[in-house]
Amino acid sequence: MKIAYHHYLRPDDGALLHVRQFADAARALGHDVEVRALNLAPPDPRPGARAAGALRARAFLKRVLGRYLHEPKELLWIPLYVRKERRLLSRARPDVLLVRDHLITSSCLRVARSLSLPLVLEMNAPAVESRLYLDEYWHLPFVPGYLEGRKLREADAVTVVSSALRDHLVERYRLPAAKFVVNPNGVDLSLFRPDREPDPEFRARDGAVVVGFVGSFSPWHGGDLLARLVVEVLKARRDVRFVLVGDGPDRSLVERATSGLVGRVTFTGRLPHARVPSVVAAFDVAITPEAAFYQSPLKVPEWMAAGRAIVAPGYGPLREIIADGVEGLLFAPHDLGALVAAVLCLVDDPALRRRLGDAAAERARLSLSWEENARRVVRACEESLRRSQRRSAANVPPAR
Repeated sequence: MKIAYHHYLRPDDGALLHVRQFADAARALGHDVEVRALNLAPPDPRPGARAAGALRARAFLKRVLGRYLHEPKELLWIPLYVRKERRLLSRARPDVLLVRDHLITSSCLRVARSLSLPLVLEMNAPAVESRLYLDEYWHLPFVPGYLEGRKLREADAVTVVSSALRDHLVERYRLPAAKFVVNPNGVDLSLFRPDREPDPEFRARDGAVVVGFVGSFSPWHGGDLLARLVVEVLKARRDVRFVLVGDGPDRSLVERATSGLVGRVTFTGRLPHARVPSVVAAFDVAITPEAAFYQSPLKVPEWMAAGRAIVAPGYGPLREIIADGVEGLLFAPHDLGALVAAVLCLVDDPALRRRLGDAAAERARLSLSWEENARRVVRACEESLRRSQRRSAANVPPAR
């Protein structure tokens, strides 16, 4: 089957990992997957590419105007996306159009309808609720919800990262649950595995227990909770070291809160993804303090496959892949005391860490590979194609 896979991500977006891993897995299953990046936003200028004054002026205009024009601009881009997508698809002639949903874009509907292509929508977040984390710009009223509902109703199938997201969308837009395919994020089992050699820069020294975090320090990662966790755990145990991987808006918040803990907290900044598996292998405990109610964080299956002992909030999507006390420890969301207690429990119990890590690795091996993720998407594409072919056959006038 030939699948056109379209997305609107910027070149530096971490979600591109998902796009690449899925496409590689689907190709390994024997399918022809053509990935197209459609984002129309111009890349940021390289250092030295423009005069300093021009850069400052551009930054000022972007800051002032961007706050109010970001979403209207996305809306005005829809006709441009339509032309671009129609041109690409007319040339590629795929069997199915698979689209990673973008907040204020409905071009895929017009293009799929005009070319009689079955449309499978990949949804990783709800349009309206996900904007609660994006308060740096003004939000158009009504439009995102209207476009989201229209895309969901007209798509042939919709893949979602969690049952919580499916249930939310079914209730909000009064849609049949059968339209949705729950498909948690996957992991590359060749990169993340229990026998991986730890990165020597971060592995435990002098018997210390390494507690690690990997993320973009975004608002939904719970920077404030992470900062308080680090302080409380290091106050309670002297044999613990934190390794915090990544960069983002809340990193400075965590750095300020932990500034007096020199030598016990390491901020690595953003690392190439190729290095992350060996850094994760140095963790004894892996933590995610917060997640949105609908999210299936990419990092959690990676930690599971690596055999790490995991502490995570007990939201529905995480309960779907981690059984509390079996493949990790789940705590009541936003409960600092419960989070600290879970981390200290694992710090003090190496046997429990091993047991949870072994069970998590087995769960990841059996059901969380990118191959399994791709199989579910491919099945949705095949079923959508069959339905489309039946509709076409039913519309063919009888021969005379």
